[in-house]
Amino acid sequence: MDGWGKDTFKHKLIADIGKKYPETSEVMKKYFGEKCLGRLSFKIKTLEMACILFGIDQNRLIQEIKNVQN
Repeated sequence: MDGWGKDTFKHKLIADIGKKYPETSEVMKKYFGEKCLGRLSFKIKTLEMACILFGIDQNRLIQEIKNVQN
């Protein structure tokens, strides 16, 4: 396993998710907006922290990300 499983995905930096899975960018834009994704201060947040700050259902977001990967 490469450390990107369901339990650890939320602890990855948004920038790392975007690099490893560029196909997830549309899902990220949907939840966080394009402006946020372009900010360095946003990219160094974990997915979990960004979800907390934006009041987003983390499990739902992770499920949508996984759906685009498949």
